[in-house]
Amino acid sequence: MIKTIIWKVVLFINSQLLRIFGAYQFSEIFRKLAYRGMLFKLKKQNVKIGSNSVVYNTKFSYSSQGDSFFIGDNTTITGATLLGHDASPCVFLDELIVKKNVWSSGSRKSFRDPIRVGNNVFVGHGAIILPGVAIGDNTIVAAGSVVIKNLESDSVYAGNPAKKVKDIESYKCKYKSLLRDFPEKF
Repeated sequence: MIKTIIWKVVLFINSQLLRIFGAYQFSEIFRKLAYRGMLFKLKKQNVKIGSNSVVYNTKFSYSSQGDSFFIGDNTTITGATLLGHDASPCVFLDELIVKKNVWSSGSRKSFRDPIRVGNNVFVGHGAIILPGVAIGDNTIVAAGSVVIKNLESDSVYAGNPAKKVKDIESYKCKYKSLLRDFPEKF
């Protein structure tokens, strides 16, 4: 009952804002507010995001001990998963079990290491980045890749585990040619 009333109020406010500001302006205002809300939420998860960077539908691990992530400037991460800790050693090392109640927060110690993503980086949908990885500047991580070790700058990586498939200049030349020959595809 209360949810229905709240939903009706939200719909009414949306319709009034659309009438006042127009659909385009309202959608831009909404997107800006949603983005700022996302940045605020990520900041609380110890994710530091550089200027002109965007993060879409991406999961950042969280633990009671605190994982940390550093995203550079002019970077796009879309639909990826960044894991700042690894709890798997506690299966084999009894000294990592702190509490017998495994469901309790902080019951097990995890290995944690910050993830660092450089400037001018694109991380594709479905990519997974493991603890302690550093991704260099001007780098592309293809969709579905699993990044288990540091990636050098000025490169394109793909696969599981992610391997270098070409340098960034070859990548840019390919897309410049495609833009020239098939502009309708952009």
